Amino acid sequence: MAQLVKLYDYISRYELDAYRYPSQFIRFKRKQWKKVYAAWSTNQFHKVMRVSEPTIPLQIETEEKKSILEKIKGRLKKEEEIEPVIKPLINESVLEDDELQFQFTTIPRTEDDLKKLFLDYIFRFQVRWASSTLREKSEVDRKVYRDQLLQYYIQRLPDQYLLLYRPVFQLKNAPIELDIILISTTEVFCITMMEQSNEAIYTGSKEKFWDARRGKDVKKILNPLIGLNRTGTVIEKVLATSDIELPVKKMLISRNGYIDYPFVPHDITILDKRTFKDWFQRLRNSSAPLKHVQLKAAQQLLSHCLTNSSYRKEWKDEEDETGI
Repeated sequence: MAQLVKLYDYISRYELDAYRYPSQFIRFKRKQWKKVYAAWSTNQFHKVMRVSEPTIPLQIETEEKKSILEKIKGRLKKEEEIEPVIKPLINESVLEDDELQFQFTTIPRTEDDLKKLFLDYIFRFQVRWASSTLREKSEVDRKVYRDQLLQYYIQRLPDQYLLLYRPVFQLKNAPIELDIILISTTEVFCITMMEQSNEAIYTGSKEKFWDARRGKDVKKILNPLIGLNRTGTVIEKVLATSDIELPVKKMLISRNGYIDYPFVPHDITILDKRTFKDWFQRLRNSSAPLKHVQLKAAQQLLSHCLTNSSYRKEWKDEEDETGI
């Protein structure tokens, strides 16, 4: 799965350390898959399902026969007995966040069903990780979890791809909303999608508006190269200031339509329904490991991103108490 390192202007754990979290995510995902698959293949999937905490009555003895210390020991023992039953799927010290404790609610019938369930689970996990830290969090719009395009890129690409999904950059005290940025091992893709309607034919030009034709219907749409060039220019400048040698490629993509632009600029690559699948499959087939230059590029880009977040209640309460 591609790693979601930045989502809109939400706070991201990758902002804290872009060198550490990518490899940590890969290890975590593999470990979790082994745990889930083992539970499913041995008919013990109920152990990773959401359950209610069982009610276990404590044996009560008279106050004269039981000291306070014995009571505490007895209670701790009971909690240890309960723990294996309600133990969450994610139990990594690196997470330490109750909001990341997702658990399954259904038992998959086939291995393919299991894989889909796991991918959906990791997708939700990634959105959480790309919108929170231990101290802070951003308010996530519910539509993010239903964003099919976001899911498409995350769930179908390998772990070594780093995705910034429509981030907001802060340059010269002005926020700039960019499009999709995908950092691969050898290049950075700036991607603008055109998917207004199925089977649409987009006629390109140098003008401010393009034609989008579907049957007899013709609509005027804003020239998509305006936004794509803005994204490409910002990314090129940020990387150049840090001497990061990763070529930046500007991609105009329509998965469900056709783009007709005979005089496309030399620095723009156009992919539509006829050519997109081959390009995307090449990305999926890549087995190259994460590279240092990728992490350096991600760290540099994230340092220029705008972030809107607030302290978690528990941290805010602690600051109020200490006066810090």
